[in-house]
Amino acid sequence: MSVVATAQIASALTTIFEDRIASQINRATVLLQVLPVGNGTTGKNITWAARFGTAVGAARAEGADVVTFDNDDKIPASLEYGTYDTAFSVTGKAMAMAAAARNPDEIANLFVDELGDSIERLAKGVAQDLWTGSGAANFIFGLLASGGPLSNTGTYAGIDRAVRTQWQSNVNANGGVPRALTFDVLRALRLQIYRASGIKPDLIVTTPELYNKYSTLFGQQRRWVTDIRLRGQQIVLDGGFTMLELDGIPILEDVDCPAGNMVMLSTSTVRVLQLPDQVNTANQSMAMVAVMGTPEDQLGQPTGKLTARIHALGPKGDAYPFQLILYPQLQCRYPFRNGVIKDLDAAL
Repeated sequence: MSVVATAQIASALTTIFEDRIASQINRATVLLQVLPVGNGTTGKNITWAARFGTAVGAARAEGADVVTFDNDDKIPASLEYGTYDTAFSVTGKAMAMAAAARNPDEIANLFVDELGDSIERLAKGVAQDLWTGSGAANFIFGLLASGGPLSNTGTYAGIDRAVRTQWQSNVNANGGVPRALTFDVLRALRLQIYRASGIKPDLIVTTPELYNKYSTLFGQQRRWVTDIRLRGQQIVLDGGFTMLELDGIPILEDVDCPAGNMVMLSTSTVRVLQLPDQVNTANQSMAMVAVMGTPEDQLGQPTGKLTARIHALGPKGDAYPFQLILYPQLQCRYPFRNGVIKDLDAAL
């Protein structure tokens, strides 16, 4: 009688996978999680009025005629919505096979699994462009883009900073020469923002490398916080996570922040808006779905604040393509209440 070993039965056995797929992709969306997110309500574009003026009340001789007037200027600002999407396609046979195999559990419903992956991809694309989107047609105008919300030159939302200097953000740069991160540099920007606006920032965001570098400045005297207050709301960090702060201002690290930068934000002045959208008989889309990235250490599992429309592109044979689409834009109503430190080197 022969012995039955694994070699004789291996081809007849079905491989059983763990129920969950082990994703190797970091699609965390830190800045998107902390900024206010909502629907635009002002029409086809994001529009608001910005007030500018320099005159102040002054002493006047008793009984003197009034011959000059000090009205502030109200200038229209406008931003176009971007267009962001991602697409995926599955075949009917692949969906049927996944449903029949029922393993791994996460792809038993192949459409749902592919949809979840697409949601993460879309969220990450938006999150990256919150930093560096060019502001060209269909693009978000990112915080650190040339002429963007945190610039002190160029035209933002249709207003030229060379003409309206109060529209400038606060920029502490070093002419492209790398420099060390110090308390003095940080506090200088905070002071610059306060002098410009009378408001102190409530959040600092930087790269993971500069975050680590900042932690070494304290020696044994570093302070950690377990909850932060933004936009008048208390946010408790995930799982008891602790973070650094500067004079009471919490500091977050974001892998999407461009190297060498540390930004100071007044979070009530910067928000992500999207053009309201819906499923209707004209677009014949399936549904609206919440858009969110992957979990990360500081803020845990993200919540879906943006929504995208699931648009069926029409079958091509037994292949079924779908598009996720939304129309977002980043709005900074008060650039002078925010700022950026550039040319920082975490190695110095």
